[in-house]
Amino acid sequence: MGIFDEPEDKAGGSESPPDKKQDFEKYYQFLRAKDPRLLPVITEFDPFSLARERYIEIAIRELYSRIMYVTLEIVAIPDEIGSSDFSKTIYDSHSPKLQRGLMYYIIEAMSEESKIVLRKRPIHGREHAFYFEERTYTVFAKKVNKLDFVELDFEEFHRTELLEAYFGMVFDAIVGAAKLIRVGGAVLLKISDLSELISDKEVLTAVETQINKINDALKKSSVAYIDAQSALEMPKVDVKPVKEQLEYAYSLICNATGRPMSFINGQLVGSLNSTGDGDRKQNRLASVRDFNEVLRGVFESVFGADFMIKPDIEQLPEISNFLNSIEMSSLFTDDEKRKMVETVLPIAELGISKN
Repeated sequence: MGIFDEPEDKAGGSESPPDKKQDFEKYYQFLRAKDPRLLPVITEFDPFSLARERYIEIAIRELYSRIMYVTLEIVAIPDEIGSSDFSKTIYDSHSPKLQRGLMYYIIEAMSEESKIVLRKRPIHGREHAFYFEERTYTVFAKKVNKLDFVELDFEEFHRTELLEAYFGMVFDAIVGAAKLIRVGGAVLLKISDLSELISDKEVLTAVETQINKINDALKKSSVAYIDAQSALEMPKVDVKPVKEQLEYAYSLICNATGRPMSFINGQLVGSLNSTGDGDRKQNRLASVRDFNEVLRGVFESVFGADFMIKPDIEQLPEISNFLNSIEMSSLFTDDEKRKMVETVLPIAELGISKN
């Protein structure tokens, strides 16, 4: 029996079923008499389930990309490495052929909660620039220098699991908004006394004909006639619940990443120098955390150098006023003043001596 054949009865016969269009009740009774195990089985396919998974995957990868590249802004590149070799190693290159940079593999491992092993290769003509080859093993031959391999282990990076749930909520809200948009583009034809008209088949046919003419007229932007008691209206759509759903989902994403709402929803552009002092400070604190937890160890493993964080130059006006106040004060000794300055300005990191 084919998958869409008519079901056989309990005895295994092939009695012809009644015509479904002529007598649906008899056809329904015919089906009820069949063995349920012999009824056709049709597998439903939900394209939205695939779209949802794909959206979540892309959204997480793009968010991590924004976070990591914004975090790069606070990284102080060691002098012995140089910004040119650092950029050549970190970023993708599309000429003469595609060559993935280190950031690509970091973001990929974070998004997939996986471990990636990279073989580090020097770029010809550069002292501290590298390209990478992905490997599927971690057991090395004796002649292989283990320092040439970099392991990115994000198997316990559970932040991704939270983001999968939260971006699923975002997708559901977007689907709901899309449905509302479709509803908002519809036209409601309110026909006076419709419930009484449809009881007469001949009148119902006339009503359906008139509806079709009105529909054609709307498509062509031409003239149509309706009863004086009838009306054409656009449905009123309330998007407030959808906005609240999105804001709630975004707030959960903020909590998981430590980033401000304006960064998550795109209102704060991907820069630490954007307007909004409170959001800027929160964004920097999150970047400091991501640098120490994610990037610092990887960079030091690749380049063999110590990486630090740049001073927050956005605070220079406030620091300047603070320094002037300290300098003008006669209440503190020079050593006490220096200790107070070190609480807001990384003197040692800037190479300023005590003398």
